[in-house]
Amino acid sequence: MSDEKTTFNMRVDKNLVEQFKKAAKENNRTASQLLRDCMIDYVKKNRQADMFKN
Repeated sequence: MSDEKTTFNMRVDKNLVEQFKKAAKENNRTASQLLRDCMIDYVKKNRQADMFKN
């Protein structure tokens, strides 16, 4: 995986975001950490061969 970083913006229901951030905080995580983990898991399951390409 590349060390290069980028920003990813998306539209989400305000209440969902608030509940997600609250749940993340209760588990000593940030929303960003959890979303990155979800993205990595999804890519591993669906495009594993492409994950480490440049």
